[in-house]
Amino acid sequence: MPDASAASAVKEPDPDVLRPMSKQTFDAACKEQGYARGVTLIGSDAYSIRCVNEDGSLQTFPLREDIHNSVAQACQDTYRDKRVTDRLATMGGTYTAWQCADYGSYAGIPDLKGWCGSRGLQLVGTQNYRYPAYRWFCANSSKTRLEGIPMDRVCSWQFDESALDRVFNVYGKTVEDAWDCFYTRT
Repeated sequence: MPDASAASAVKEPDPDVLRPMSKQTFDAACKEQGYARGVTLIGSDAYSIRCVNEDGSLQTFPLREDIHNSVAQACQDTYRDKRVTDRLATMGGTYTAWQCADYGSYAGIPDLKGWCGSRGLQLVGTQNYRYPAYRWFCANSSKTRLEGIPMDRVCSWQFDESALDRVFNVYGKTVEDAWDCFYTRT
């Protein structure tokens, strides 16, 4: 079975489009948002970042995917002169798993079925995947050939070269509930 990280190929940060995040940038953004103690981790994946209040209590999210709103705000606090949004490169990291991407406009939902079909394959999904958003693959009819789907390339293929992928909920069980594509500003 392909590795989950292959499902969303990580683009090298283009300084004109993708900007890195780090523990220091998250710490500064948390403090900017009024969390006196900055940032901490409650786990080992990208969704484990939390801001810390003066009393030591942690930032909470009613829904796990609400962390994206917090990271988007951290991006805006960090890169004030840019119109940026959050972009999760991989769940396999913490602070540096996040990027801030120049956001031009919404492009649409990635067409994974069309992508697989253009390669002579069909779209398949696995059932028990830790992060359901990464459960999609292309396969031949006998499923002896299985390929991860490079979401960044799907967005570029479907919309145009300036389009970039964005997972907004790694727990989304359908493509529509997990992914979108957006146009970057160049």
